Amino acid sequence: MRTISTNNNGEKVVDPYDHKGSHEKWLKSIGYPQSINYFSLKGISSESSELLTRYVLDLSVGKNIAHGSKRGQRSYIHLCNVRLRLRKIIEIFEKQTQKKFIELTEDDMLYLTNGMRNGTILSYNGKPYIDVASYAKKIIAFWRWILRTQKESYPDLKNVVESLDSRADAKPKWFYFTIKDLEKMGDVAPNLYYKVLIYFLFDSGIRAPKELMNVRAKDFSEVPGTNLLFLTVREDTSKTFGRKIKLMISSDLIKKYIETNKLKDDDFLFTKSYTPTSRIIGRIGYKILGIGTPIKQKYSKIIVKGGITMYDFRHNSCCHYLPIYKSENQMKYRYGWKKGEMIHYYSEFIGMRDTITEEDMLTDTTKTEIVQQLQKEQNKVVILQEQMQAQKTELEERMKKMEQIILQKFANSF
Repeated sequence: MRTISTNNNGEKVVDPYDHKGSHEKWLKSIGYPQSINYFSLKGISSESSELLTRYVLDLSVGKNIAHGSKRGQRSYIHLCNVRLRLRKIIEIFEKQTQKKFIELTEDDMLYLTNGMRNGTILSYNGKPYIDVASYAKKIIAFWRWILRTQKESYPDLKNVVESLDSRADAKPKWFYFTIKDLEKMGDVAPNLYYKVLIYFLFDSGIRAPKELMNVRAKDFSEVPGTNLLFLTVREDTSKTFGRKIKLMISSDLIKKYIETNKLKDDDFLFTKSYTPTSRIIGRIGYKILGIGTPIKQKYSKIIVKGGITMYDFRHNSCCHYLPIYKSENQMKYRYGWKKGEMIHYYSEFIGMRDTITEEDMLTDTTKTEIVQQLQKEQNKVVILQEQMQAQKTELEERMKKMEQIILQKFANSF
């Protein structure tokens, strides 16, 4: 449920899923802070409920934080995520072992987390876990908090999480498309709102939904001497850090949209709820790219299962700009990354390779600046050619699949 609150600077902030409201509702339900009910969490032992409740309350005020971790209160989304995910995983662990969570051994922990990874332990809806690393990290952090804070209650407690595998799982599946595909999707968008949205998502690479839904009219400013716009992503609405980036593709559309809707400085650009917006994005992607499976709902509504999502636009934005940017730091800044590992991931995906040669290392004064610049431009061309070839191959494969689908539908009609 999309809610709007005011931050410490007096500015409006959109909370797409109302994490703040959810956390505050939970605090009220347990009687915080006067007479706290530590045993309200259902489905787990009373000992686990008390420990988890104390853990979340500590995180909410920035107390008993691990050494080396960032100080201060944790975000509402983090607090809700920890409370809900850990409660669920504790419930599964206690049912699987018939033990209280605090009684689990190192072998128990390894058996359970390995079972989640290999699919022998399924989620509550009967499906394999797709992000076991995040669960493992939460279990490790929780257990270490218990070791730090509950020495008197559990003096013989051992560290049974040191061997847990918290390596990142395989990257989530996403669908590749190019700027040409984007243009086609823009042509079939139901109205200006959705056309601006998909162009903006692709151009900015902004995270959806929180960063996206917090973009206001005053977050745009003119790039001097051009027709382009700067976008300012605020620190308090970003997952990592604030940034100011140029919009190279969507500037004209953004200007038209703001003017058409007569938006004022504090007005948010994208106000439609996340779920229905995602469904329309999925239908647009299916219409142009044939991605996903359309399922007819009541009242003739179509939902595309397994279609493209708003986050796919961020992935493809990275692929589009990666060969264009001249340095790793520029890419990290544009997409709000603190580490360069994602650059390596996207480099591999689009088939980029090291193009440095012995000629690049020459410092002889006879090699003029013009020649050096020419070499750099030639390297850019090589990278772009490789990207175009990859796109061509992808398109040919999609065309073949589309032909097969059409032929199969034709055959089924007889």
